[in-house]
Amino acid sequence: MKKTFLAMLAFAVAAPGLALAQGGASPATAKIAVIDMARVSAESELGKSYATKLEGLQNNINTAAQQKQAELQQMDASIQALQEELRKQGAVLSEEARDSKQQEIVRKGRDRQAFLEDGQAEINRMRERAQQQAQSINNEFQVKIRPIIEAVAKEQGYDIVLDSQVTFLVSRDFDLTRDVIAKADQDSAAVPAAPASGPAPGPQP
Repeated sequence: MKKTFLAMLAFAVAAPGLALAQGGASPATAKIAVIDMARVSAESELGKSYATKLEGLQNNINTAAQQKQAELQQMDASIQALQEELRKQGAVLSEEARDSKQQEIVRKGRDRQAFLEDGQAEINRMRERAQQQAQSINNEFQVKIRPIIEAVAKEQGYDIVLDSQVTFLVSRDFDLTRDVIAKADQDSAAVPAAPASGPAPGPQP
């Protein structure tokens, strides 16, 4: 999930360039910088917070899939046990008892197939919801990181910022990545923490 998030950022935030208004600079005098959005999303505290949310979505899907798989294995074991009983005891069981076990095996097999289909449909629905949530998380990250990029570019007098993935060679002097990460972390640290929920502690004895 994280790789998808980083790939989306690389093109959504600056693809191929983010034009910044700097007093109407002409093309001949425009100053151009680059930024590595993969590093910004991976190294900044802001990017890490959104990556954690995306990992949480994937973990929820993995957990649900593992639970479904464990239940499916239990159903398989139950069916196999019945089949083994029928194989060993078939010769001594009455015709009615054999028919009863065979019907039970068929019923459990149908239940397994229905469980499998329902489980796959549920996981697919979870994936679809996760993709929608991931897009929302990605959009929120872009909304928050864009003003930071613009502020750093404006402070340093740049008119255009390109993603480093679309450049062949560029001097480090024109790379805003470290400055954007530093400002993003500074802004994140300046945001007051949300108050803790729950009742206030009582007086200590």
